[in-house]
Amino acid sequence: MTPLRATPAELPPESAGVRAVFSQLQVALHTLVAALLVLTMVGAHRDTAGEPNLPAVLSAVGFAGVYLAGTVWERTHHTVGVARLYWLAAVLALWGLLVVQVPEAAYLVFPLFFLAQFLLSGWAGATAVAVLAAIAVVALGLHRGFTPAGVIGPTVGALVALGLGAGVRALHNESQSRREVIAELMATRTALAAREREVGREAERTRLAGEIHDTVAQGLSSIGMLLHAAERTAPQHPAVEQIRLAREVAGENLTETRRLIAALRPSPLVGNSLTAALRRIAERCRAENSGLAVDVDAELAAEPPAELSAVLVRVTQEALANAVKHGSPDRIAITLSDSPAGVSLEVADDGRGFDVSIPRTAASFGLEGMMRRVDDLGGTLDVRSELGKGTVVRAELPTAVLPTTNTENDH
Repeated sequence: MTPLRATPAELPPESAGVRAVFSQLQVALHTLVAALLVLTMVGAHRDTAGEPNLPAVLSAVGFAGVYLAGTVWERTHHTVGVARLYWLAAVLALWGLLVVQVPEAAYLVFPLFFLAQFLLSGWAGATAVAVLAAIAVVALGLHRGFTPAGVIGPTVGALVALGLGAGVRALHNESQSRREVIAELMATRTALAAREREVGREAERTRLAGEIHDTVAQGLSSIGMLLHAAERTAPQHPAVEQIRLAREVAGENLTETRRLIAALRPSPLVGNSLTAALRRIAERCRAENSGLAVDVDAELAAEPPAELSAVLVRVTQEALANAVKHGSPDRIAITLSDSPAGVSLEVADDGRGFDVSIPRTAASFGLEGMMRRVDDLGGTLDVRSELGKGTVVRAELPTAVLPTTNTENDH
């Protein structure tokens, strides 16, 4: 419950030196309370009859019990908020009972100065210190008469406590600011590492696409040509049907291999800007689907980084493929825009739509792949659809922490 216990708990883990300072201050505070309480107990055993002052002793024991209980509870439970204020009120009330009966109890005001400052914020703490100092001066004056020492002692103690309190708060604020800076740097480093991983993934996809094209695709193409030549050379051969079947299988596998290559490498971006790549994708979609209108509205103030452009191309390709395959639309609109915070892509169609509340099946890996790609770059993907009214896929990708890249040189 002690204020100096609350402050170290809020410090960053790396602030070992700051924690040590607060721990030493806490030990000093507890030691001062214990020493002054012993002095008060000694004073409580003296009266004119030589017998102990039982009410004062009980008040001192109650003060010690409440103070110790609050300190132990804070150490084990880290209590915050109103509970600390109730504890402070109980400690001050018991001290008030003590100071009325034992003049030495007035000296307990010095550690109470610190309690009041750190459990009450700002002007409330400073006002409490002033009130406590006034009570101590009055109590000493009523018990022993008003003297310069009885007035100056609590007053100087209050001023010193206020000065030390301001220093401790400044130390805490500096530590808090350092923690925030470190947290921001860690977040930035994590984000940059994620971007670097995405760049590495795109580079690896491109490399794999090239390897597959130069080996498997070329081999299947050669096999198909050789089988076709054999079929024409010996059209009456008994195995001509098997040759024709083998040629068809090779052709089908070559088609699938080319699709895999297209999925691995965003070919529309090769030698093109993002806007040109989207227009190229739209043109290809129109050519492959007669009667389908695909419009592109793209306005970018600056070319996005390479990895971001690659993800936007992937999202566009997948969204168009899904719309054509499942929605049978008449028109698809692709909208691309940017802002200082990031880039927005929207693909909207007027197709059949679907019920977004229905759980996705295992076959919906295309949508899951889009979400994963966007999420890897710290963006968001929103899919809105309604039966009979089409589907809207919207991707928002931030550029604030992405490294600036010359995409023309990268591609």
